[in-house]
Amino acid sequence: MDGYGLAKIILIGEHSVVYGHPAIAIPFYAMRSEVVLTPHEEFILDTKYYTGPLNNAVDELRGLVALITHMAEIYKKIKPVIISVRSSLPEKSGLGSSASVAKAVIDAFNNHFHLELTHIDYFELLKISENIYHHNASGIDASTVIYEKPIIYQRPHIKPLKFNIDGYLAVFYSNTNSATKSAVAHVSTHLERDIHIDALGSLTANAKWALENNDITLLATMFNAAHTHLRALGISTPTLEELRTKLLDAGALGVKITGGGMGGCLIALFNDEEKALTAKEKLKRFPSWMIDLRNM
Repeated sequence: MDGYGLAKIILIGEHSVVYGHPAIAIPFYAMRSEVVLTPHEEFILDTKYYTGPLNNAVDELRGLVALITHMAEIYKKIKPVIISVRSSLPEKSGLGSSASVAKAVIDAFNNHFHLELTHIDYFELLKISENIYHHNASGIDASTVIYEKPIIYQRPHIKPLKFNIDGYLAVFYSNTNSATKSAVAHVSTHLERDIHIDALGSLTANAKWALENNDITLLATMFNAAHTHLRALGISTPTLEELRTKLLDAGALGVKITGGGMGGCLIALFNDEEKALTAKEKLKRFPSWMIDLRNM
Protein backbone atom coordinates (compact mmCIF):
# COMPACT_ATOMS: atom_id res chain seq x y z
CA MET A 1 0.00 0.00 0.00
CA ASP A 2 1.32 3.43 -0.98
CA GLY A 3 -1.50 5.59 0.34
CA TYR A 4 -4.75 5.50 2.30
CA GLY A 5 -7.73 7.67 3.19
CA LEU A 6 -10.20 7.20 6.05
CA ALA A 7 -13.96 7.59 5.97
CA LYS A 8 -15.60 10.46 7.85
CA ILE A 9 -18.75 11.03 9.88
CA ILE A 10 -20.41 14.42 10.22
CA LEU A 11 -21.89 14.54 13.72
CA ILE A 12 -23.75 17.79 13.20
CA GLY A 13 -23.85 20.65 10.72
CA GLU A 14 -24.20 18.96 7.33
CA HIS A 15 -25.74 21.28 4.74
CA SER A 16 -25.52 24.33 7.03
CA VAL A 17 -21.71 24.08 6.73
CA VAL A 18 -22.08 24.85 3.00
CA TYR A 19 -23.52 28.24 4.00
CA GLY A 20 -20.72 29.20 6.37
CA HIS A 21 -21.98 27.70 9.64
CA PRO A 22 -19.78 25.48 11.85
CA ALA A 23 -19.97 21.69 11.74
CA ILE A 24 -18.40 18.85 13.70
CA ALA A 25 -16.91 15.76 12.06
CA ILE A 26 -14.83 12.77 13.09
CA PRO A 27 -12.65 10.31 11.17
CA PHE A 28 -14.13 6.83 10.84
CA TYR A 29 -11.21 4.47 11.47
CA ALA A 30 -13.20 1.32 10.66
CA MET A 31 -13.30 2.14 6.95
CA ARG A 32 -10.63 3.23 4.54
CA SER A 33 -9.55 3.41 0.93
CA GLU A 34 -6.13 2.16 -0.13
CA VAL A 35 -4.06 2.82 -3.24
CA VAL A 36 -1.08 0.93 -4.66
CA LEU A 37 1.06 2.37 -7.48
CA THR A 38 2.94 0.13 -9.92
CA PRO A 39 5.33 1.53 -12.58
CA HIS A 40 3.94 1.27 -16.12
CA GLU A 41 4.37 2.82 -19.57
CA GLU A 42 1.11 4.80 -19.25
CA PHE A 43 -1.35 5.87 -16.56
CA ILE A 44 -3.81 3.05 -15.86
CA LEU A 45 -6.71 3.16 -13.42
CA ASP A 46 -7.62 -0.11 -11.70
CA THR A 47 -10.89 0.28 -9.77
CA LYS A 48 -14.16 -1.49 -9.08
CA TYR A 49 -15.83 0.63 -11.77
CA TYR A 50 -13.21 0.47 -14.48
CA THR A 51 -9.77 -0.82 -15.39
CA GLY A 52 -7.94 0.76 -18.30
CA PRO A 53 -6.20 3.91 -19.55
CA LEU A 54 -6.76 6.99 -17.40
CA ASN A 55 -8.02 9.08 -20.31
CA ASN A 56 -10.76 6.57 -21.18
CA ALA A 57 -12.15 6.18 -17.65
CA VAL A 58 -15.90 6.07 -17.05
CA ASP A 59 -17.76 9.22 -16.04
CA GLU A 60 -18.10 8.09 -12.40
CA LEU A 61 -14.34 8.55 -12.08
CA ARG A 62 -14.15 12.02 -13.67
CA GLY A 63 -13.11 13.70 -10.41
CA LEU A 64 -10.31 11.21 -9.87
CA VAL A 65 -9.16 11.58 -13.48
CA ALA A 66 -9.03 15.37 -13.11
CA LEU A 67 -7.04 15.06 -9.87
CA ILE A 68 -4.47 12.61 -11.27
CA THR A 69 -4.11 14.57 -14.52
CA HIS A 70 -3.50 17.78 -12.57
CA MET A 71 -0.92 16.17 -10.29
CA ALA A 72 0.97 14.66 -13.24
CA GLU A 73 1.11 18.08 -14.91
CA ILE A 74 2.21 20.00 -11.80
CA TYR A 75 4.64 17.54 -10.19
CA LYS A 76 7.30 16.56 -12.71
CA LYS A 77 8.59 13.76 -10.45
CA ILE A 78 5.44 11.77 -11.21
CA LYS A 79 5.85 9.07 -13.86
CA PRO A 80 3.21 6.79 -15.43
CA VAL A 81 1.87 4.11 -13.07
CA ILE A 82 -0.99 1.70 -12.57
CA ILE A 83 -3.20 3.24 -9.87
CA SER A 84 -4.95 0.40 -8.03
CA VAL A 85 -7.79 1.63 -5.80
CA ARG A 86 -9.61 -0.48 -3.22
CA SER A 87 -12.12 0.79 -0.66
CA SER A 88 -14.16 -0.71 2.18
CA LEU A 89 -16.62 2.22 2.21
CA PRO A 90 -20.18 1.64 1.00
CA GLU A 91 -20.60 3.69 -2.16
CA LYS A 92 -22.68 6.87 -1.92
CA SER A 93 -23.24 6.33 1.79
CA GLY A 94 -22.62 9.85 3.07
CA LEU A 95 -19.38 8.69 4.71
CA GLY A 96 -17.04 10.62 2.42
CA SER A 97 -16.14 7.95 -0.12
CA SER A 98 -14.96 10.41 -2.78
CA ALA A 99 -12.75 12.31 -0.31
CA SER A 100 -11.38 9.06 1.12
CA VAL A 101 -10.35 7.74 -2.31
CA ALA A 102 -8.93 11.08 -3.45
CA LYS A 103 -6.89 11.44 -0.26
CA ALA A 104 -5.57 7.89 -0.73
CA VAL A 105 -4.51 8.73 -4.30
CA ILE A 106 -2.75 11.95 -3.23
CA ASP A 107 -1.12 10.07 -0.36
CA ALA A 108 0.11 7.35 -2.72
CA PHE A 109 1.69 9.81 -5.16
CA ASN A 110 3.18 11.79 -2.30
CA ASN A 111 4.79 8.72 -0.74
CA HIS A 112 5.79 6.93 -3.94
CA PHE A 113 7.37 9.94 -5.65
CA HIS A 114 8.55 11.79 -2.50
CA LEU A 115 6.61 14.97 -3.26
CA GLU A 116 6.78 16.32 0.33
CA LEU A 117 3.23 17.70 0.24
CA THR A 118 1.88 19.76 3.14
CA HIS A 119 -1.62 19.57 4.63
CA ILE A 120 -2.47 22.68 2.62
CA ASP A 121 -1.28 20.97 -0.57
CA TYR A 122 -3.48 17.96 0.23
CA PHE A 123 -6.48 20.22 0.82
CA GLU A 124 -6.04 22.17 -2.42
CA LEU A 125 -5.64 18.96 -4.42
CA LEU A 126 -8.66 17.34 -2.79
CA LYS A 127 -10.78 20.33 -3.80
CA ILE A 128 -10.26 19.41 -7.46
CA SER A 129 -12.14 16.13 -7.25
CA GLU A 130 -14.55 17.15 -4.47
CA ASN A 131 -15.88 20.14 -6.40
CA ILE A 132 -16.47 17.96 -9.44
CA TYR A 133 -18.39 15.35 -7.46
CA HIS A 134 -20.26 17.69 -5.10
CA HIS A 135 -20.40 20.98 -7.03
CA ASN A 136 -19.99 23.31 -4.02
CA ALA A 137 -18.04 21.16 -1.57
CA SER A 138 -17.82 22.75 1.87
CA GLY A 139 -14.37 21.33 2.59
CA ILE A 140 -15.38 19.43 5.74
CA ASP A 141 -14.88 15.98 4.17
CA ALA A 142 -11.44 16.93 2.88
CA SER A 143 -10.42 18.47 6.21
CA THR A 144 -11.51 15.44 8.23
CA VAL A 145 -9.75 12.85 6.06
CA ILE A 146 -6.57 14.93 5.98
CA TYR A 147 -6.31 15.73 9.72
CA GLU A 148 -7.67 12.35 10.92
CA LYS A 149 -8.97 13.72 14.21
CA PRO A 150 -12.25 15.21 15.48
CA ILE A 151 -12.63 18.74 14.17
CA ILE A 152 -14.97 21.69 14.26
CA TYR A 153 -14.97 23.21 10.81
CA GLN A 154 -16.21 26.59 9.66
CA ARG A 155 -14.92 27.44 6.23
CA PRO A 156 -12.01 28.11 5.98
CA HIS A 157 -11.12 27.48 9.65
CA ILE A 158 -10.32 24.07 11.14
CA LYS A 159 -9.95 23.50 14.88
CA PRO A 160 -9.27 20.22 16.73
CA LEU A 161 -11.98 19.13 19.14
CA LYS A 162 -11.15 17.15 22.29
CA PHE A 163 -13.95 14.78 23.29
CA ASN A 164 -14.99 14.13 26.87
CA ILE A 165 -18.13 12.05 26.55
CA ASP A 166 -19.27 8.60 27.63
CA GLY A 167 -21.38 7.14 24.88
CA TYR A 168 -21.57 4.98 21.80
CA LEU A 169 -22.23 6.04 18.25
CA ALA A 170 -23.74 3.45 15.92
CA VAL A 171 -23.61 4.04 12.17
CA PHE A 172 -26.38 2.36 10.17
CA TYR A 173 -26.34 2.15 6.38
CA SER A 174 -29.87 2.25 4.95
CA ASN A 175 -28.96 0.11 1.92
CA THR A 176 -29.94 3.08 -0.25
CA ASN A 177 -27.55 5.48 -1.96
CA SER A 178 -26.99 8.98 -0.68
CA ALA A 179 -27.17 11.74 -3.30
CA THR A 180 -25.05 14.56 -1.92
CA LYS A 181 -24.87 16.66 -5.07
CA SER A 182 -28.64 16.41 -5.64
CA ALA A 183 -29.34 17.08 -1.97
CA VAL A 184 -27.18 20.23 -1.94
CA ALA A 185 -28.94 21.47 -5.08
CA HIS A 186 -32.36 20.66 -3.58
CA VAL A 187 -31.61 22.52 -0.35
CA SER A 188 -30.35 25.55 -2.29
CA THR A 189 -33.80 26.09 -3.84
CA HIS A 190 -35.93 25.20 -0.80
CA LEU A 191 -38.41 27.98 0.03
CA GLU A 192 -37.59 27.84 3.76
CA ARG A 193 -33.88 27.17 3.30
CA ASP A 194 -32.56 30.05 5.39
CA ILE A 195 -34.82 29.29 8.37
CA HIS A 196 -33.68 25.69 8.62
CA ILE A 197 -30.05 26.32 7.67
CA ASP A 198 -29.67 29.00 10.37
CA ALA A 199 -31.37 26.73 12.90
CA LEU A 200 -29.04 23.85 11.98
CA GLY A 201 -26.03 26.12 12.31
CA SER A 202 -27.08 27.23 15.78
CA LEU A 203 -27.09 23.63 17.08
CA THR A 204 -23.36 23.08 16.62
CA ALA A 205 -22.26 25.20 19.61
CA ASN A 206 -24.46 23.19 21.99
CA ALA A 207 -23.25 19.92 20.47
CA LYS A 208 -19.64 21.04 20.94
CA TRP A 209 -20.28 21.88 24.60
CA ALA A 210 -21.97 18.51 25.13
CA LEU A 211 -19.04 16.62 23.60
CA GLU A 212 -16.54 18.50 25.76
CA ASN A 213 -18.54 18.27 28.99
CA ASN A 214 -19.94 14.72 28.94
CA ASP A 215 -23.57 15.73 28.41
CA ILE A 216 -24.98 12.91 26.30
CA THR A 217 -28.57 14.04 26.89
CA LEU A 218 -27.87 17.45 25.37
CA LEU A 219 -25.98 15.87 22.47
CA ALA A 220 -28.93 13.55 21.76
CA THR A 221 -31.29 16.52 21.83
CA MET A 222 -29.10 18.29 19.27
CA PHE A 223 -29.08 15.16 17.07
CA ASN A 224 -32.87 14.95 17.09
CA ALA A 225 -33.30 18.67 16.48
CA ALA A 226 -30.86 18.54 13.58
CA HIS A 227 -32.72 15.65 12.00
CA THR A 228 -36.00 17.56 12.28
CA HIS A 229 -34.55 20.43 10.25
CA LEU A 230 -32.86 18.13 7.73
CA ARG A 231 -36.15 16.31 7.21
CA ALA A 232 -37.95 19.63 6.76
CA LEU A 233 -35.43 20.51 4.05
CA GLY A 234 -36.52 17.40 2.16
CA ILE A 235 -33.38 15.28 2.35
CA SER A 236 -34.79 12.38 4.35
CA THR A 237 -36.59 9.41 2.77
CA PRO A 238 -39.24 6.92 3.92
CA THR A 239 -36.52 4.29 4.33
CA LEU A 240 -34.43 6.57 6.54
CA GLU A 241 -37.46 7.55 8.61
CA GLU A 242 -38.49 3.93 9.13
CA LEU A 243 -34.97 2.99 10.20
CA ARG A 244 -34.80 6.02 12.51
CA THR A 245 -38.04 5.01 14.25
CA LYS A 246 -36.72 1.49 14.79
CA LEU A 247 -33.49 2.83 16.28
CA LEU A 248 -35.34 5.10 18.70
CA ASP A 249 -37.57 2.17 19.69
CA ALA A 250 -34.40 0.14 20.30
CA GLY A 251 -33.15 2.64 22.85
CA ALA A 252 -31.18 5.21 20.89
CA LEU A 253 -31.25 8.63 22.57
CA GLY A 254 -30.78 10.59 19.36
CA VAL A 255 -30.76 9.63 15.68
CA LYS A 256 -30.02 11.73 12.62
CA ILE A 257 -28.93 11.71 9.02
CA THR A 258 -25.20 12.04 8.50
CA GLY A 259 -23.80 13.41 5.26
CA GLY A 260 -25.74 14.54 2.22
CA GLY A 261 -28.90 12.54 2.83
CA MET A 262 -31.57 11.33 0.38
CA GLY A 263 -30.29 7.88 1.36
CA GLY A 264 -27.04 6.77 2.91
CA CYS A 265 -26.50 6.53 6.66
CA LEU A 266 -28.02 7.42 10.00
CA ILE A 267 -26.02 7.86 13.19
CA ALA A 268 -27.56 6.77 16.49
CA LEU A 269 -26.38 7.82 19.94
CA PHE A 270 -26.54 5.33 22.83
CA ASN A 271 -25.53 5.69 26.48
CA ASP A 272 -25.23 1.94 26.92
CA GLU A 273 -23.06 -0.46 24.91
CA GLU A 274 -25.46 -3.38 25.38
CA LYS A 275 -28.36 -1.39 23.95
CA ALA A 276 -26.26 -0.42 20.95
CA LEU A 277 -25.23 -4.03 20.32
CA THR A 278 -28.84 -5.20 20.71
CA ALA A 279 -29.98 -2.61 18.17
CA LYS A 280 -27.30 -3.80 15.74
CA GLU A 281 -28.53 -7.37 16.13
CA LYS A 282 -32.22 -6.49 15.75
CA LEU A 283 -31.50 -4.44 12.64
CA LYS A 284 -28.78 -6.65 11.18
CA ARG A 285 -30.19 -6.38 7.64
CA PHE A 286 -28.75 -2.86 7.73
CA PRO A 287 -24.93 -2.87 7.77
CA SER A 288 -23.75 -1.12 10.92
CA TRP A 289 -20.66 -0.19 12.89
CA MET A 290 -20.13 1.07 16.43
CA ILE A 291 -17.76 3.70 17.80
CA ASP A 292 -16.88 4.13 21.48
CA LEU A 293 -16.83 7.91 21.78
CA ARG A 294 -14.58 7.67 24.84
CA ASN A 295 -11.77 6.65 22.48
CA MET A 296 -12.04 9.60 20.10
